[in-house]
Amino acid sequence: MHFTKGKSADEILSHLGQGTTLTGEVSFSSGLRVDGVIKGKIRAEALLEIGPAGKVEAEITVRRVLIRGEFRGSIRASDRVEILKDGKVFGDVFTPCLIIEAGALFEGRCNMLDQKKQPPAAGDPAPAGSGR
Repeated sequence: MHFTKGKSADEILSHLGQGTTLTGEVSFSSGLRVDGVIKGKIRAEALLEIGPAGKVEAEITVRRVLIRGEFRGSIRASDRVEILKDGKVFGDVFTPCLIIEAGALFEGRCNMLDQKKQPPAAGDPAPAGSGR
């Protein structure tokens, strides 16, 4: 799915409604709200909103995600992840900003380090010019 250019990445222009199941790979350029079910991969430099009735089981790479429903899998968000009071997340989250409201459920791991700024793992060679 691709949408009209010039719209805000946070503006919801597409909606997957209740009773709809999508299996596979989804990409979009403006916001997507999910009140149905998605299983697979989701890629976008935009907002993904999982509504109260939404269920997503996927590997997500987005700019920002709001979770009011249920999510299972892994999330890589370049801006932020927000788990709202009725949201449920089961899986790993990689983001510079994680917001969890009271009443939300998060079971998994969170990594908030910038991938570019992470220290090398033990045994990794030192980067060129590091003096090690």
